[in-house]
This record gives sequence, C-alpha cells and structure tokens, in this order.
Amino acid sequence: METDDIIARISQKLKAQGIEPRPEKIASKINRLVTEFGVPPSEAERTILQDTFKEHGIEQPKPSAPSSDAVGIGTLVPGEWVTVEGKVVSVTEPPSPAVAQTGVIADDTGAVRFVIFAKNAPALLKVGEWFRLESAVVDEFRGLSNLKIHAGTTVTPINEDRPLTPEITRIADLRPGIASVTAKIVQDWEVRHDRMLQTGLLGDESGTVKFVIWKGDSDRKLEPDTAYTFAYVPVEEYNGRLSLTIDSASCTPVDSEIAVSAGPAGSEEPMSRFEGKIISVRHVGSETVRESGIIATPDGAYAFTIWGDAQIPALEQGNWYAIEGATKGIFRGAPRISINQDAVVSPVEDRFLPPPPATPVADLTPGIATVRVKRAQEWESRSDRMLQTGLVGDETGVIKFVIWDGEGVEQIQENIVYTFFYAAVEEYNGRLSLDLTHATPLPDEDADIEVSRGGKTIPGALVHIASGSGIVKRCPVEGCSRVLSRQNFCPVHEFQPGFRYDLRIRGTLDDGHTAHNLLIQREAVEGLFSMTLAEAQDIAENQPLGADEVARQLGERALGRYLTVTGREFEGLFIANEAKWLFFDPARHTALINRAGGDME
Repeated sequence: METDDIIARISQKLKAQGIEPRPEKIASKINRLVTEFGVPPSEAERTILQDTFKEHGIEQPKPSAPSSDAVGIGTLVPGEWVTVEGKVVSVTEPPSPAVAQTGVIADDTGAVRFVIFAKNAPALLKVGEWFRLESAVVDEFRGLSNLKIHAGTTVTPINEDRPLTPEITRIADLRPGIASVTAKIVQDWEVRHDRMLQTGLLGDESGTVKFVIWKGDSDRKLEPDTAYTFAYVPVEEYNGRLSLTIDSASCTPVDSEIAVSAGPAGSEEPMSRFEGKIISVRHVGSETVRESGIIATPDGAYAFTIWGDAQIPALEQGNWYAIEGATKGIFRGAPRISINQDAVVSPVEDRFLPPPPATPVADLTPGIATVRVKRAQEWESRSDRMLQTGLVGDETGVIKFVIWDGEGVEQIQENIVYTFFYAAVEEYNGRLSLDLTHATPLPDEDADIEVSRGGKTIPGALVHIASGSGIVKRCPVEGCSRVLSRQNFCPVHEFQPGFRYDLRIRGTLDDGHTAHNLLIQREAVEGLFSMTLAEAQDIAENQPLGADEVARQLGERALGRYLTVTGREFEGLFIANEAKWLFFDPARHTALINRAGGDME
C-alpha cells in the first residue's frame, strides 16, 4: 500500500477546501481502515475525505459537468464523460442478464465497444442507425476503451444516414481494439467449445490471424478459401497473440483474389537448405493446407505445414528429404516450418538418425520433445474427443498430458515408464502441457522412476502479497481456467455463472539475492495456513468483506515471514506446489555467529 501517496492526495484535496491536513491522523485512519478492517486503499481514501468534509461542514466537490460537444470516437480516453455521435455497426448477444446490450459504434475517426446495463437502461440501439449519446462514460475493459451507456445517458436518434466507410487494416498492422480487415479463410479448425460456431485462420498478403465466430450472432459459417471484408470487428490480444471475434452475418464476400502469406504476420524467416526425416505426416484435406506433421533433423525436430500452393510430391513417413526455400516461424509459442510454393523438396538417401535424447520435464519448452515419464495422475475427461488426460512426470517434475481420441491411439497405463518420442509440448496461459496423441510410445515395464512434484526449492521472506491472492473464481470452460473478475467475467469466454473456486497466493519472495515472482497453488496454501478451500469459501460467502477477508487473513499470517517453496520457474514466475514455514533455529544461529567470530550479545 502506498500510504504516503494516499496521505499526499488527501492533504492536497483538504488544502484546496481550506482545511489544514494532519498527516499523522490521516495515516492512523488509513492503517485502521486498511489493516484492521481490510478496506481497499481507494475506498479508505474516499471515506476519510468524506468524513473530514462532513466534519468541517463542507459539501464534497462534485465532478464537473460533461461537455455537450461531440468528440471523435477515435479520441476517447478512459475516465472521461463524453458526448459522441456514431453509427451502430454491430450488436452482440448480452453475456449476462445484467447486460441489456453490447456492440460497436463507429464514426469517421474510429470505433469503440459499448455496453448498456439492464438496470435502468435508457434505450437499446439499432444496428445501422446513427445516435447521439450525451453523458456516456469511457472506462477500460481488457485494457481497451469501452463506452458505458447508463441511466444518465441521453440517447437521441439521428435521422440521417451519414457516409461511413471502414478503413481496412493489414493483418500485420492489427492492434487490440476494433478494426476492419479484408482477408481469406485459409484454415477451418475443429471447434472445441459448445458455444463456438466456427474457428480457424484467416490471412492476407501480410500474414495470418486466428478468428472465432460464437453461436447466437449468426448461424452462417464462412466458406474456406473465400475472401471477405470484416468490418469493425473486435481484435483481442492474449498472451501476445491476436484474434478476431467475427459476426458472420456482417461479413461481405470479396470477388478479388487475395494472396496469403503463410504463418503469423511478420514472424517467418527463410531457411537455408536442410535435410530431415519425416516422423509423421497427416493429410489435412484443405485447399489451403495440404498436410502437416513432424520432421526430424540433426538439429532437432519441428512441426511442419505444407500449404496448398506447394508444388511438391506427397511426403512419405519414414523417408528423408532435402528441403529448400522453406520458412520458419513461431506458432503457438513453438517453432514451425512452412513449406509453400517457393519450396523445393527432393528425396535423399535414408540414413541412421540417432534417437533423440529425453528432455527432463523441468526443462521442457514449447515445441517437439522426447520425454521419459510415468503417469502420476489421471483426471476425468471433460470432452468426448479426449481419450485420456492427467499428469505425467519424472524426477524433475510433473506436467499435464492430453491424448485425443483417434485411430490407433491408446491410453497409457499406471506404474509403467514410457519413453514418448516426438511429443508436442504446448503452452497455454503460461503453463506447458504434453500432447501425446501422435507421439511414439515405448513402454519399459521393468523400469521405475520416482516422480517429483517440484523442480527446486527456494528459501526466502515473503515481502509482498499481490492483488488476486486468496480465494478466486476460475472459468469452468474446458482448457481455460482463467481467473474471473468480481463480476464473473472471463477475458475470453465472457460471463461464467458456473465458476469454480480456487485458493492461491501471488507475491514476491526475497531470498537475499533475488526477488522471485511467486505463485503458491491451492494445495500448498491449504497446508501452509491450515485453511481449506471449503473454509475459505465459507468466509467469502458469509463474511461482510467476502473474498477480501480471505486475502486479509492470509496476508496477515504470511507477509514478512520466512518460508521455503518448492516448484518450477516458468517465464519469470516461480510456481510453488509445496511450501513450508521456516522457524528460528538457535543452534544454527549460534553456529553462524561463532563462524563469523562474533558473540551473541
């Protein structure tokens, strides 16, 4: 908590009203409200100001009235009260009963998402019509400007159709927000969510980007290998990757041919001639994507894609080829080779390829890897397409695995050590998982390994507990599990009333040399504090401060204390699945003093 900053702001506002501030008294009130009662700092600041103004008989200053002059939608900044005039270019199905309408409104300067809440909604907006919105509020949602239309907003129809032409943006130039794109559907992926109508990849001459069409907006699917203009579609970013959320009813087919640059925009690099063995190849069947698979080279194994325009013969599994003119980029965090019309592929003599060494689980990174593991846990599958899922591990740690159902695919058995050759290591939401569906398993029934739950152990002091600690709600959608907002919103799957609870601590552990960003998971938190998830849920649902009370209790017991955590570090975050308190050891303390040549006084 930045107490000094809060005291400075309160003092400044009091001085502006002719009141001499008393910093000691303000600090005492802040500590009492925040520390003893768990009130958020911003709320504590507001309460102190209100009480002080009331004590001096001063009416608290109100925000200045919003301007009645219309501003350009492209110039909106969060925190402003504004008047805009724009055309409603799309509306979407409300994500919850609390929301009456969402959509996109645009003028010639830009476009922005709007939301109208059900309670005291002033009016619903019609697609294709112009409106003047007075006293709307610009806030921030998912890091982007969002126009909130509330009970105090005056909505006035504009009875004229002003010209409005969307400005087309290249895929390579897309940024999070609202954009218009002319592109071709180059891949049609199988959907893995009940609410999803269609998903895949669309591209133009500058690159490709993922798209999603949700059910409810339209029942019309887009045709593969067909170009469309997508006007005013939301561009979302997650984990450094962009995706478009499309309403297929508003897409306009385009007659002209569009050349598509293979791979994500701007990430492809030409490769020099190389030779490799085809480990697996799968016929995709799309006119855009012909085949995909895994190729092993002396330098490593890679996933590859053969695009529809490639003028090469069909590759055969187990054969060696020399490849020229291919490119390599990053797809879903892993390197991938693209073979397109510029590539030349020639068969070469077969030769011995040494079996790839196994990579310890703790050292895995996105890509293709060989692992020697044993099944540690089996979880209940939540999809008909999933044959088996759970945890596998070795001496260095554990990792989630998935085996998708298919011809010739089998489940892995308990208490058997497997070597999986050429398994796909995928990254999602900062966590790795193994797709063993197309890997080659080699069981070793006579072997055994001790599966470790963690990677390394770090001792240190917990010097900071971040927001988001305590009991949190997680998205129930399969494969998501993101933390929901207080309003039960998932950044990807919108409103989720069927959430599940989780318990965690996010913070900073200082070992005397390095400050580690730390995430302590549920099992470790329960053991560390003797507080079960059920007890935390009871507090959250029955105490006046709700989830804040859980975070307050955990913070009060943990902040400043020493502990050891065991787990793995991934992309700057140490994920601990074990944690123990460190207690004062007088014998060790004495030994250190003696070693230093000092005394105990």
